[in-house]
Amino acid sequence: MLFSKTPKRDYFNPPSTYKPWFRDRQRASQPRKHRLLILVSFLCFLLGLMISPLSRAESGELILKSEDGEPSPALLHSTDVDLKVNGMIAHVTYSQKFTNNSNEWKHAVYTFPLNENAAINSMEMLIGKRIIRGKIKQKAEAKKAFETAKKAGKKASLTEQQRPNLFTQHVANIAPGEDITVTLQYIQQVAYQNGEFSFHLPTTLTPRYIPGIPTKDLSDTVLVEHAYAGGSETNNANEEHRHSENKSERGSHSHSHSHSHITTDNTFISGWALPTNEVSDADKITPFMIDTLSQNNLTNQLSLTATINAGMAINSIYSKSHQVQWHSIDDTKYQYRVLLDDTQITMDRDLWLHWRPLNTATPQAAYFAENIDNNHYALVMLTPPQVNPKDLQDFPRDVTFIIDTSGSMGGRPIEDAKAALKLAIERLDTKDRFNIVAFSSNYTKLFSQPTNTQPHNINTALSFISGLHANGGTEMAGALHEALKAEPQENFIKQVVFITDGAVGNEAALFSLIKQELGSARLFTVGISSAPNSYFMTRAAQFGRGSYVFIHDTNNIQKEMQRLFTKLESPVLSNLSLILPKRMRLNKSVEVFPKRLPDLYAGEPLLINVKVPDFASIKHIDSVKGSGNSLDNQVLLAGTLTDTNGNLHKWQRSVQVQYLTAPSPNNAIDNAVNSPPAHSSQTTGIATAWARKKVAALMDEKALGRNEEDVEKDILKVALPHKLITAYTSFVAIEETKSRPESTNASPQHVENLMPQDMQMRAISYPQTSAGINQYLVISALSLFLLMLLNMGETRRYLFAQYRIFKEDKGITHNG
Repeated sequence: MLFSKTPKRDYFNPPSTYKPWFRDRQRASQPRKHRLLILVSFLCFLLGLMISPLSRAESGELILKSEDGEPSPALLHSTDVDLKVNGMIAHVTYSQKFTNNSNEWKHAVYTFPLNENAAINSMEMLIGKRIIRGKIKQKAEAKKAFETAKKAGKKASLTEQQRPNLFTQHVANIAPGEDITVTLQYIQQVAYQNGEFSFHLPTTLTPRYIPGIPTKDLSDTVLVEHAYAGGSETNNANEEHRHSENKSERGSHSHSHSHSHITTDNTFISGWALPTNEVSDADKITPFMIDTLSQNNLTNQLSLTATINAGMAINSIYSKSHQVQWHSIDDTKYQYRVLLDDTQITMDRDLWLHWRPLNTATPQAAYFAENIDNNHYALVMLTPPQVNPKDLQDFPRDVTFIIDTSGSMGGRPIEDAKAALKLAIERLDTKDRFNIVAFSSNYTKLFSQPTNTQPHNINTALSFISGLHANGGTEMAGALHEALKAEPQENFIKQVVFITDGAVGNEAALFSLIKQELGSARLFTVGISSAPNSYFMTRAAQFGRGSYVFIHDTNNIQKEMQRLFTKLESPVLSNLSLILPKRMRLNKSVEVFPKRLPDLYAGEPLLINVKVPDFASIKHIDSVKGSGNSLDNQVLLAGTLTDTNGNLHKWQRSVQVQYLTAPSPNNAIDNAVNSPPAHSSQTTGIATAWARKKVAALMDEKALGRNEEDVEKDILKVALPHKLITAYTSFVAIEETKSRPESTNASPQHVENLMPQDMQMRAISYPQTSAGINQYLVISALSLFLLMLLNMGETRRYLFAQYRIFKEDKGITHNG
């Protein structure tokens, strides 16, 4: 029997002369500790992998949706829109109602879209029957006043601009069961194109891709909570920070729904995205999103009534996005009432309203004016002559199509984009050349360079398009650079057609890229989605000296693409010049926008905004007589066309200036080129529309590299007197009395936007360069593996020593 006798080398009392045995036993404890460390590390890694929220998402992605799990939202939101159109100006009263459906005090944050031309110039807060009127202030000053009132327990509201088409509404201290309504009033120029007028009202937004590397120093835990829109509890750091700022706001209750988070430098983050080195305000332009059906239509409902005073007989009024009814208003001339078929509509797609005048009333020129403080403001519309493209010179085209295949295009948008692109490819002429660039996180070219339209190339392109699918980020810059850098052949017109939803946050950088690399090319944008980023789409086309179309749904693809084809295949109306009346030209302070006249395409009018300071010297111009006076009172637009033989033909369109010297029921719309001067009554909103255009021009200068401090100073000179919300000014309304007791807490909550119709709820990918938690888990796994490798040598020595001891003990036993 083994060890039946006491061995010569006792395990418990080894001889002092046997040194190696004792040292081997001491070394044996170290590998055991390492084995235990490896086992514990591996178990912890598996546990972290299982419980990590980001284990449910792909690497580098943040989830748009809050996972609060409430059966109904704590804050209900609805919007009421009252639209009144007078000629080319829309006056909009936009009322947002916030209802606190919980038993706690709430601070509401709601990020919402408007048209990029919307000029907000009034704000008021309604609490019961009490009205608190908002004041326009510099942005930092307004924010400070709001935060002070919020902490003091006063009801307050703050309206800020994040982008020209994206705004944030803050409402502080909404009591349980209470309603607070914030009413904005804004001016918006009506669009006129292809013989019809239109008004655009966004109701939600497509989540924007945020390029760049996150700049905020967030811990892994906070990043996880941030990615999932805040979970069910406010993080402790956030609570402690608020406690240190104000004892009356010691943080939220355990079941609050705060979606704000705090960085190590005490900077609050709101929204699903993190600020990056390319988009410093990423958290402010990425509101949390929910599926349209997830709230059972309890919130984000919109009602609308519209009155259209077109100044002419209307043939039809319709909406591409919603069902509407319309009728003329009794005892009025040229005024119409428009109502939605449904009392309320879900805010999951843009609302478009179109009206077309009778053919006999189609305007060719119009002049609308407003006088304020001895300044004369005018909105002028001049439509170029209708021409048959067959009578004009037809140049061969070098067309590069860019198609967005990023994740935001998932669902119906990518299918619509592919259908639109196939129509464009099949429409190409035999003399044209073309290429396709598809992009998401990276871009792919179909051909190494533009190629001819031989049948096999067209079939290759159609097959390529069929294989496209939506996935990944929206890295536009590389695709734009690739398309713009391609050199066209001699005597070819270079065109770039960009099909996208425009869902990006780095618009300014992309505008700069287009401006710098455009060369002789023309960039046309095709907006896809129920809620595209219209600011990016229209501005990109403006910087690209092209035009844009929006495809709202599948049924409109053929019609909208046909409009684009007409523009692509028709020569531009070039060499444009605008001549103001002599008495305006003599005033050196006259400001006209746009400063640089764009190219015009078939069916597109030129809209210009004019300000003439110190107008007193010509306000009685109507009393001046003489045959030459009529021509001198015209605003004249002139240009050239090239016929099929290469000959230039001059054309012009003019409209008489209206000096507002006599009352008139409506603004005159002038169809005659040389008619006598017309008189008009005041049209309110013209000055505000001009101010908005000037601010937009100044922001374009900033995007192109002008010093921001200089831009801000110039914008403040315009925005403050015109009471206009801009990137540097905000409206704030504060109730003087306190309403929330100091002993009562209030928790912030974001009002979530609905995902656009037919869009998939999905994760948003960050660029490859931004490290997410999953990447840290991978690093941990690699570290664990390396630790095991480092210990393999020690483990082998330990096992060899054990084997040697066992052999020696076995020999001792047998000898005994």
